[in-house]
Amino acid sequence: MRTGWCVRSFLQAAGRRAGLLTLLAATAWPVAAAEVFFEDRVGPLLGQRCRDCHGAKTRRANLDLSSAEGVRRGADSGPVIQAGDPAQSRLYEMVHSGEMPRKGDKLTAEEMRWIEEWIREGARFRSEPVAEARLHKHDVLPILLLRCSACHGAELQRGDLDLRRPENLLSGGKSGPAIVPGRPDGSLALQRVEQELCPPKDQLLKYFVERPAPGEVDKLREWIAGGASMKEVPPDAADGRPDPLVTDADRAHWAFQKLPSHVAVPDAQGSVPLRPVDAFVQERQREHGLKFAPEASRVTLIRRVHYDLIGLPPTPEELARWREHPSDGWYAEMVDHLLASPHYGERWGRFWLDVAGYADSEGGTSEDPVRETAWKYRDYVIRSLNADKPWDRFLTEQLAGDELAPHAGAAQVDDRVVEQLIATGFLRMGVDQTGSRTMNFVPERLGVIADALQVLGSGVLGLTLDCARCHSHKYDAIPQRDYYRLKAVFQGALDEHDWLTWKTRNLDVAPAEVRARHDQASAVLQKQIKTVEMRRAATLKSVQERYYQERWPQVAKDEQDAILAALKADAGRRSRSEEERVRRYETELKPVERVLVERHPELGVQLRACDAELVTLRGRLPPPLAVRALWDRGRPSPTYLLSRGEAHRPTRLVGPGVPSVLTDGRSPFIADPPWPGADKTGRRLAFARWLTQPDHPLTARVLVNRVWAKYFGSGLVATLDNFGVLGARPTHPELLDWLARDFVDSGWSLKHLHRTLLLSRTYRQGSLAGGSAEADPDNLLLTRMALRRLDAEALRDAMHAVAGRLDARLYGPPASVSVRADGLITDDPAADGSGHRRSVYLRLRRTEMPSLLATFDYPEMQPNCIQRNISTVSLQPLMLLNNSRVRELATAFADRLLDAPEESEVIRRAFEAALQRPPEPEEQAAAQETLQRAQAAWFDSGLTAASARRQALAALCHTLFNTAEFLHVD
Repeated sequence: MRTGWCVRSFLQAAGRRAGLLTLLAATAWPVAAAEVFFEDRVGPLLGQRCRDCHGAKTRRANLDLSSAEGVRRGADSGPVIQAGDPAQSRLYEMVHSGEMPRKGDKLTAEEMRWIEEWIREGARFRSEPVAEARLHKHDVLPILLLRCSACHGAELQRGDLDLRRPENLLSGGKSGPAIVPGRPDGSLALQRVEQELCPPKDQLLKYFVERPAPGEVDKLREWIAGGASMKEVPPDAADGRPDPLVTDADRAHWAFQKLPSHVAVPDAQGSVPLRPVDAFVQERQREHGLKFAPEASRVTLIRRVHYDLIGLPPTPEELARWREHPSDGWYAEMVDHLLASPHYGERWGRFWLDVAGYADSEGGTSEDPVRETAWKYRDYVIRSLNADKPWDRFLTEQLAGDELAPHAGAAQVDDRVVEQLIATGFLRMGVDQTGSRTMNFVPERLGVIADALQVLGSGVLGLTLDCARCHSHKYDAIPQRDYYRLKAVFQGALDEHDWLTWKTRNLDVAPAEVRARHDQASAVLQKQIKTVEMRRAATLKSVQERYYQERWPQVAKDEQDAILAALKADAGRRSRSEEERVRRYETELKPVERVLVERHPELGVQLRACDAELVTLRGRLPPPLAVRALWDRGRPSPTYLLSRGEAHRPTRLVGPGVPSVLTDGRSPFIADPPWPGADKTGRRLAFARWLTQPDHPLTARVLVNRVWAKYFGSGLVATLDNFGVLGARPTHPELLDWLARDFVDSGWSLKHLHRTLLLSRTYRQGSLAGGSAEADPDNLLLTRMALRRLDAEALRDAMHAVAGRLDARLYGPPASVSVRADGLITDDPAADGSGHRRSVYLRLRRTEMPSLLATFDYPEMQPNCIQRNISTVSLQPLMLLNNSRVRELATAFADRLLDAPEESEVIRRAFEAALQRPPEPEEQAAAQETLQRAQAAWFDSGLTAASARRQALAALCHTLFNTAEFLHVD
């Protein structure tokens, strides 16, 4: 008999009369708590308070709290209740923390207690759960892909068995059918898995797979026992029906609105005609009673535009040309002149390389392999910007260059095809450790894909997509489903189950005539290189043998040969006698080259001569034809939403698509092969064309905002990588839209955008705050030009340019970098026979970043950089004051001035070269006095008069390098 039933019966019989409580208190019967069901209080509560976000029609995070079935099903990230344990239940966690509900009042303490009590008592439902359909092939295919496709997939099909399609289990391979529906114990494939014969134990690391978890094996057994259903399920993709996860209210956010076809320009005020940019800015200023600062001086504008457009100071000749130019249109002419300079692409290409996360190495925790041909992508970017390639084309080539034209046959390859393949390197700039012996499992591959999507999201879309990898975005209407739809767009090229490591993901392509020239030139030079290498090795060997004779004359020649053979043998295959010889003689009979050179100085001279010859010969080798590309292989694995982003927790099948919040939520994503008979999906090309629609909500807005930020120190939207709900609101929304529309209407011309901004009154303002400092302290109303420090590359390049040490050659393999014994990292012109090249051409290895660049905030590419930090730390002045390279450049700068006969002329030329202005009278007097005193001191120390003058002038030049004026654009 249930005690609870007895008490209820007694209450019904006795009624609610006085004395009842006394009677109940006196009874000896135990009273059990009433059972708590979802439908009693929790269901109605959730239905009332949570339906706006988690109802049947609107399911944030794919969570429906309006029904028992929806609560049981949970969200994309997994179950939301853990029966018996409120602390481990996501639903309780969210309401208890106050994160839910987001709209309206939070739950009361009593309401939260109802939910807690219901979960603690077992999370019971009165209604019976809807019987789940039996398992089908898409329940087991993720297991086969994760655990089996390495040996039974696209590249390798052991036993003639391909498990990319579960249907193949029925036909089987050499051993016959792999499964027998309804008979798991009679299914060979399941037997081998349960007996741990597959995957083979000794080949787990070789093929980067792990054994199936017990739950996965149980699921395979259950699927076979249930008849091995091959039922197809439609992928979750836009199909013309309303989207329950994203609402029209979500799409109302300003950045998700289509770019308007026309934006009206405000009426300008005042007698001086204003350009559209200035009209928008002036309108906001007038609202606050403010106005533009006076225009900057001509010299200031010359310096400013040179640094902004080409990243270099004007030469004395250029300074004189524009300073003395008689035309009223001198400024516009200067802007066009600099936009036509090849150095423009170097400067502005560097900013896009930040967005792409460009690096000359793969990155990693234990090693950092060099990317031998990544520089081709860097050159592609510079060339494209110099040519003013339309931005929509520029993006399309980087996202889908391999789908623009065939490249499989030699007859199909021309320079255009090669360039488009190089462009796809944009999607391969993140850290990639999958060439490692231990870092090529599916989770590491998913990390590489995630980096590519993060670069796309932050750099092109201005959205924080990476949040949705593990759960639906907390603030923007980006369900986790949309992240995996977007991943499916790239599945044909970045397939975690059909993976190419960075070692093998290269294409060796070139036009036939280019290949012929390359092979002919390479053959001749390689033969010469081999000859020199053999001569070097023979020279070293002869001295090594002499070393043996001097140090161990008692060791016979035969024994010496045996010892050397043991040292050369593979460590894992040495015999016992060889191991003994290695232990005894390794440190004594295998001297490093340095030891031999110390004992025989003439050897050092001979080796250095060989090394210099090798540098020259290798420098003449034509660049390799290999292209570090990304290409669609035409055989994408199905894409599944991964709960919590974990590879071993697949949920439902999704199809390719774009973020629903940027569309109407209904229109299907349609991708077709890019040409008849193409072995490509066409998905990335379809995505690129969607992205470059003239009215796309984000593409043009994000780009023009980033360009604006480079010129004015801050974007119209301050959060360059986040145009979402938590991102900053635009300070001048109409101006942003006008710039974006004008940019698109110009044919997506980046140079047109530059002209629009540079010719504006807003840009030509002076940087003195004047009376606007209090009214506009953060310069949000653009009442003056922002003070901006030179970035790392501009600072380094400027010092080399002023010193006359800058190698202005364009393009080509990166300049060598050396790591000194004290840890300082600098470019090393002697290593490859080049001069001091611009910073964009240095080898930018993640673990060997040149010290000067790193000190002045060159970004870590993890995976990319949207907006650089500007720090002020003690290492920066110490670097400029004490660094030997900086002092060397100051001396070279001084050498360029020594031919001036008068000290006053020397000082004038020094100031104009470094600061683009003559010295003020007090500066002239102070510099002249300092030079005289320093020269006298050096002369008294024993130097000749000429050397003393040189040292004194080098000190003055070094001082100019350390001034705030040299370090800042204005």
